[in-house]
Amino acid sequence: MTNKCDFGSHRIPTGWIAWFRLYHHGENRVLRNGRDDIIFPSEREAEAAAKDEFLRQMNSPIVAEAITGPTSRKALAKSQFEKLFRGGGKTVEVERKETAA
Repeated sequence: MTNKCDFGSHRIPTGWIAWFRLYHHGENRVLRNGRDDIIFPSEREAEAAAKDEFLRQMNSPIVAEAITGPTSRKALAKSQFEKLFRGGGKTVEVERKETAA
């Protein structure tokens, strides 16, 4: 399966759920209200909600930054560390004191 942008709806016994997928995530994301899935009475309403959320996510600055920059907390921390210690940040002078043995 390839990662591609998509959105849609899925039939469940009590109604319809809406989902969307952005290409930098490997899974579908279901629209939720806190911990519970949002159940829509019709397929048309679920599709409209999925499309709205998909477009909101695509147009958010957070997604745009994640596409061009680090994509995880670990990668972000590593890039900040490298920036600081490889000449991109402040330089800290350290003096060594000799101790008598």
